[in-house]
This record gives sequence, structure tokens and C-alpha cells, in this order.
Amino acid sequence: MSEKGKLVSNGEQEHSYGSSETGEETKKLEDVYEKIGVGPAQYLYWTCLSVITYFDFSEMVVIATIVPILRCEWQLDIVWETMINVSSFFFSAIAGAILGKLPDIYGRRFILLIFLVSLFITTCASAVAQTKLQFLITRCLVGVCMGVTFPTAITFSTEIVRSKNREIGPSCITAVCNLSVFGCAVLAWLLLKKIGWRWFIVLNAIPLIPCALFLFFLPESPRYLVTSGQGAATALTWMAARNGVTLAPADTSVTIHQEAQLGAWSDVLSEKFRKETILLSAIFFGNLLILFGLIVFVPLALYSGFCGGDQEAPVHKCEEVDQGSLLRLALITSGAVFSTFAAYIAAVTLGRKVSLRIFSTGGFISTIFLYRCFSKIFTVVVFFVIKFLQTSHNVISLIIVPEYYPTAFRNAAIGFINSWGKLGGVIGAGLVYVLFYISPYLVVGMFSSAALLVMACSWIWDKETKDTKMSDVIEEQQIS
Repeated sequence: MSEKGKLVSNGEQEHSYGSSETGEETKKLEDVYEKIGVGPAQYLYWTCLSVITYFDFSEMVVIATIVPILRCEWQLDIVWETMINVSSFFFSAIAGAILGKLPDIYGRRFILLIFLVSLFITTCASAVAQTKLQFLITRCLVGVCMGVTFPTAITFSTEIVRSKNREIGPSCITAVCNLSVFGCAVLAWLLLKKIGWRWFIVLNAIPLIPCALFLFFLPESPRYLVTSGQGAATALTWMAARNGVTLAPADTSVTIHQEAQLGAWSDVLSEKFRKETILLSAIFFGNLLILFGLIVFVPLALYSGFCGGDQEAPVHKCEEVDQGSLLRLALITSGAVFSTFAAYIAAVTLGRKVSLRIFSTGGFISTIFLYRCFSKIFTVVVFFVIKFLQTSHNVISLIIVPEYYPTAFRNAAIGFINSWGKLGGVIGAGLVYVLFYISPYLVVGMFSSAALLVMACSWIWDKETKDTKMSDVIEEQQIS
């Protein structure tokens, strides 16, 4: 391979500073991004991508709040209730692992558009389902679409800005996702009984349409275009114009050697990446097991005899939607809103590695307090703290993943790791229903075990990706 086609550390290539066809220097993409800076172009991308991903988290609240209604309407037993509760997340995990390579092959923007439209259609289809089987099938299809849109949006958000600002994209996305959990819980408290569960599902899906229309007019990721051997001149010129910057011809002639276009699935678990992929997968698994499980556990725990509840023992039966539980759920989920800002500040000031260890240790300690709770108010506070700390940790993890993996298979890596997170969410939400009616403290034990796993992996993680260029994160890495 020639010097110009030489691979650099993360699988992208060093771009020559020699003469181009225009007689001017060909720049590195990172240099061009530095010249473009951060401005309206990035804000447009981040706004669109953030709103796109809100559905992934609001889905937790939607399902958790309508399942008690479906229990009465369709006479669901605990098996059907569990299947409906975890179906979308289970298929999201499968889709993330299997289909995560599609955006690396066909582009971030194109795949996002296809699956955004599909997500809206399948969601509305579930809202008009007449039987529990129809509802289950359509929610599985919703999960498939979710498994592609979320990791693709995360990848996209990090590829449109210079390396030193790339944590802003995932932070914006997680901020909107966490806000959507709180907002959806508030809407459930205000509107669920008034408009019914079918219109509540449709209401949650409506923002997907303007997002798809907005995304249609945004250019593809320049980093993807360069890495896949396509020209990025149009995209870079568009971004520069929005930011009030004029690029020279050489700035838009960034190219990459054909031999380094795309990585393979095996690269995610190659020897160079295996340890870190396993650690990040375990972290995502434990985090989402806790976060998804809490959404299901909180209404059950606060309404039962657990920690000063209203009933003497948890009983699986048809019952009216408890407005008080929905309100307390909204208050607890507000912890996720504050966590995004805390995580961003910690990531920028303390670094990714230290932040992981701080939030994971605090999260594990907080779960222990659930074994000795004194009142319903005390329990709400503990739930709030757990939600705050684990969500903060999850934000840091989402920042690290796209920073660590090369463009050639970045989306495949995010899809693979995120699928383990969704699997944890499936197990967490599903086991809550099974264990809670045996003993609520078995659920607490599950949360403590998951928090211990997250803490252990966070202390083992020894990579600091703060202030590293995407082409410098993985040293001496070559794509075979």
C-alpha cells in the first residue's frame, strides 16, 4: 500500500498533504471540521437527531403505563403481560446486533429515513390492534425499527463535528431521551385516562414525522462519505455555509483510499477491541436492566405494601390506573433530566474514565438503601437518586462508544453494544413482573447485582477518550 493509503490508528487513513488536482493541498477531514467549527449546522443536526431518538426511551413509559389497562381490556395473565412489556425491547436488541451494519454500508441518513417512517407506521398499527396477538406482533416490529434508529443517530451525531466537541451530540441525544421519559410520564398522568391508550400511543409517535421530513433535507455524514470512498464536498460546503465559513477547493477534496472503506463485523470483537467491547456491553446491559426495570418496578412498588404502600401484599389483578403512582413515576423520572447535565460536566472536567467510576459506585451504594426503606417518601427519594446516577453513567457510556471505535464499523459497534443494553432492559422489565409477585426484595437484589456488575466493569475500564481525535483513539489499529 502506498504512503497515501496508509491506515491510521482507528481504521481511517492518513490524508496526504501533497498536491491535488486543483494544485492546492488536500486536507484532513479533522482539519476541515476545525475550520468549519461548531455553529448552526451542528445545531440543526443535533436537534433533529435528538428528537429522533426520544422514542427509544419514551417507549418504556408508554408500555409500563398502558399494560395495566390492557390487563383489564384483554384479560392478560402474567405471561402475556410480560411478553407485551418486553417485546419491543427484545426485538430492538436483536435488530441492533443484526442490522447495525446497514448504516455503515448504505449511509446514516438513508437508513434513518427508512426506519423512521417504518417506526411511525408500525407504532400506529399497534394503536389500532384489536387483539393481544396483533398488538404483540406490531410491538415486535416497533422494536426492530428502534434497534436501528437509536444507534444510528448516536453515530451520526458524533461524525459532523471536530473531535474535541463530539461529546455534545450524544449528550444532546441523551438529554432529549431522558426528558422524554419525564415528559411521557407527565402526559400519562394528565391525559392517559382522558384520551385512552390508543391515542396515547399515537401521540407519542407524532414527532417522528417532522423529524423524518427535516432529516430529508440534511446532508449525509461527511465522515461516512469520506470513509466509504465517496465525495463529501457537498455536505462540507453546506455545513460551512450554515456556519458562515468559506472553504477553499482543497478543503472539500478530502478523499480516502478504497482499501479502507468498510470494516467487518468481526472487527467489533477482534483481539484489539475484544476486552473493551465486552466491558462496554456489560455496562450497557447492567445500566438498562436497572433503568428499564425501574420504570416497571416503581408503580408496582409504590402501590403495593413495599415500603409503606397502600396494599398489604402485591396481587396481580385488574385494577384502575392509579393517578398517584403515575405522578410519583413522573417525579422519579425527573432525575434523568438533571443527570444529562451532570454527566456532561463530569465528562468534560473529570474525563470519561473517572466519571464512569464515580457514577457507578454511587449507583451501587444507592440500591442498597432499598433494603432498608422507611416510608413511601423515602423510597421515592432513593428511586430518584438511583435514576439520576445510573442515567448519568449511561450518558458517559454513550459518549465513550462512538469515540472509541473507528468510522468504518462505528455504527456496527454501537448497534452490537446497544443490543446488549436492550437485552438487559428486556430481562430487567420481564423479571420485575416475575419476581415482584414472589417478593419485591428479589427485584431489589436484581438491581443491586446489576449495579455491582456496572461498577466492576467501570473500574476495570482503563481507556480515556477525552480530547482524543477519532483517528488517534485506537493506537496502531489496522482493518484487515
